[in-house]
Amino acid sequence: MARIDFRELTKTFPGGTKAVDSLDLEIADGEFMVLVGPSGSGKTTVLRIAAGLEEATAGEVWIGDEIVNDFPPMDRNIAMVFQSYALYPHMTVYENMAFGLKLHGLRKREIEPRVTSAATMLGIDDLLKRKPGQLSGGQRQRVAMGRAIVREPAAFLMDEPLSNLDAKLRVEMRAYLATLHQRLQTTTLYVTHDQTEAMTMGDRVAVMHRGRLQQVDVPQRLYDHPVNLFVAGFIGSPAMNLVQSSLSERNGGIEAEFGPVRLRLPETVLASRPALRGYVGKPVVVGLRPEDIEDAAFVPSANGSTLDVDVSLAEPMGAELIAHFPLDASPVSSVAGAAVVGGDDADADDTAAQALMAADAGTDTIVTARLSPRSRAQSGEPLRVALDAERLHFFDPETEDSIW
Repeated sequence: MARIDFRELTKTFPGGTKAVDSLDLEIADGEFMVLVGPSGSGKTTVLRIAAGLEEATAGEVWIGDEIVNDFPPMDRNIAMVFQSYALYPHMTVYENMAFGLKLHGLRKREIEPRVTSAATMLGIDDLLKRKPGQLSGGQRQRVAMGRAIVREPAAFLMDEPLSNLDAKLRVEMRAYLATLHQRLQTTTLYVTHDQTEAMTMGDRVAVMHRGRLQQVDVPQRLYDHPVNLFVAGFIGSPAMNLVQSSLSERNGGIEAEFGPVRLRLPETVLASRPALRGYVGKPVVVGLRPEDIEDAAFVPSANGSTLDVDVSLAEPMGAELIAHFPLDASPVSSVAGAAVVGGDDADADDTAAQALMAADAGTDTIVTARLSPRSRAQSGEPLRVALDAERLHFFDPETEDSIW
């Protein structure tokens, strides 16, 4: 095993497109790092440079204690798992898994125990004589994983390996890969556009946007403390609600005002975000996650404010109810693509629903709430909701940085 270290990594393609811009990122020995971002964010380019499939314009790539910029792929001691599986259709599962070892000059007596051990670990030992055409998508992905594991590399590089699987199998394989990493403890760089994968699998998650690294942190802190508007809008499903607001002093306290809402900020919020006091009388962007908006009927002592709304769309999900409603407040357009690009199928559905409602709502902000499944919220019906003022996020509208 070995760490992977990118230092001032830059990649500019012919024509001047800068895919990666001065990336500094260290992946610790044995760590599972997920690189996440929308299409065009530069994450796959980083992976390809690490693998030696793409040449960096500037900067250094370290694997272990060596700079590997000039090393060919086969000399970097890494194994790559692709989105397309890349299995040889005319070879059996055993032959596919053994092929790389043969290329490296290992003998049959050395290859066989590695292949059988990896196949047993992956639960495909009864498939070794089959060919890829006889396997399901999940089985093919395990074969691709097995081909990487038998190499016993210093690091795994995985390029959206689950994106071709159906939703149920994707969930199963996420859990399987996480468990497999706990067993192998091999340094892993995992690239995905799916923020749900990122949050559930990574020891740490690195968020990229337009070639730049936005934030690197453990998943929960990334969710609770996004450093800017992009991360706030990209991480979370449904996405964080963002609305233009202003702060004012009233009755010895500070209030956030957006549309018909006037929320008094609790002292705990002001204590944890002391810079907010400097924004009194100024515009800010307020963020509130859907789970921090509840049907007021189930919040007897609402910590914040209640609001009467007209539900545009109610989506019963079994364990929860997702409600969308317009709010007479200016929407935040600078990160409109953040929650739109790069989610799973459910995220795409949320986005489509909100886009349709936004067309009807004019310049209103479409707010999404994750309600109790016992809520009686219905499409086209009024509802009183409670907003949790303790859970508000605040951003500078010019820099788009979080206000602390």
